[in-house]
Amino acid sequence: MRSSFTPFPNSKIDPFLITSPQTSSYNCIAWAFGDNSKWYWPDSSNIYFWPSDIPRQETINSFIKLFESIGYIQTDNDNLDIEFEKIAIYGDSFSNPTHAARQLQNGFWTSKLGQNFDVTHTIFSMSDGSYGNVLVYMKRQK
Repeated sequence: MRSSFTPFPNSKIDPFLITSPQTSSYNCIAWAFGDNSKWYWPDSSNIYFWPSDIPRQETINSFIKLFESIGYIQTDNDNLDIEFEKIAIYGDSFSNPTHAARQLQNGFWTSKLGQNFDVTHTIFSMSDGSYGNVLVYMKRQK
């Protein structure tokens, strides 16, 4: 199903497809991490799941450490590479993390929109929207 969401203005001109029903079981960080059973966020109230060995801080470095814990390293691009899985960590203009996406085997990306849908998209279709822009790309060997 093709869709466009006002919070993502580029989704009107670039692919942005709903690929799941709405659910509050997991969020974008968990989806990019590969876990659709819980909500990941380093909140100070300890409401959401966050690994105990990673600083519970809403910083880009904590999110990088989260993905490093499962073998990702930083890379400088979103190019499709058949030897690697890639993720993108988005952030606002103050470099606060806001979102994460995982690259699919066809070069498109998949994201979970909060408590809403999973979507397939391009990096451009999510850029300059409510999640800001990609701050970090990471990859790991398949």
